[in-house]
Amino acid sequence: MKSKLHKESKILILDDDPLVAEFTSVTLTDMGFMKINIFCYVKPFIECVRLSTVDLLFIDINLYDMDGLVLLGWIKALQPESKVVMFSGDTRGGLVKEACQLGADGFLSKFELDKNIRQLLNKWNVNYPLI
Repeated sequence: MKSKLHKESKILILDDDPLVAEFTSVTLTDMGFMKINIFCYVKPFIECVRLSTVDLLFIDINLYDMDGLVLLGWIKALQPESKVVMFSGDTRGGLVKEACQLGADGFLSKFELDKNIRQLLNKWNVNYPLI
C-alpha cells in the first residue's frame, strides 16, 4: 500500500534546536518534499496547525516552553489524520511507549536522524525521490 505522502505534502518541524530542525528539513528536501516549515517556538507552530491542515509533523519531545507529548495529544485531537513523528535524544522505553499511546505515528532518535527518517518513510512505503 502506497503512502498518501507526496512532494506537495505539508510538513511542519518543531524543535527548539535550530540546527536539528534545519537538518531535518534538509533531509526531507533531499527526499523531494517541497512544503516544509520550520519552527523553533511553540506559539507560532500552534497557530500554523490551527490555521491549516498538515500532512506530517516532526516534534521534539523536550521543548523549552511545552511538553512535546502534551502537544502531540492536542494535535491528534485537532487533526487525527495527520502523521506525527516525535523525536528526541532521549529514547527511554517508557517515553517511546507513552508517545505511541498518545497517537504518535513514529518515534525517532535524534542520533543518525537522516537514516532514521529514511527508514521510517520506507516503512510507510513513501517512494523517493518524489516526483
